[in-house]
Amino acid sequence: MSFLQSHAAISLALACVLWLVQLVIYPAFRFIDPHEFSRWHYRYTGAVTWVVAPLILLQAAGVVERFLFLQSPDLLWAIECFNTVLAWTVTVTVSVPLHSQLQRARNEKTMRKLVVTNWVRTASWSATAACSWIAASRA
Repeated sequence: MSFLQSHAAISLALACVLWLVQLVIYPAFRFIDPHEFSRWHYRYTGAVTWVVAPLILLQAAGVVERFLFLQSPDLLWAIECFNTVLAWTVTVTVSVPLHSQLQRARNEKTMRKLVVTNWVRTASWSATAACSWIAASRA
């Protein structure tokens, strides 16, 4: 498997995780017993970090590596890079603080905001996956 194929597979895996979170896990938050929510959320965030962290680190490293080895960065790489930076920015500035709020107490408004803002991450990592697959198919 080539570097570009590996990078595309990692990007696709990350996009799939985001779609699962967006369509299944976050909407299920409202069905968790309010008295158990903080404890459940603590376990959830700990467990999902083990899945997501390696993927986002490998995906970001792949974007950087593509830049270092491209003779001249192209529009496809620029779109992928933009979406990676956007997804990371939303994760750090919006999603992590919202999860911290939910860790302290279940709050419907915070859960809705998490679902709405997570569409940005879902779309960004999906676009990144699409760009990396196109790049891999061209190689």
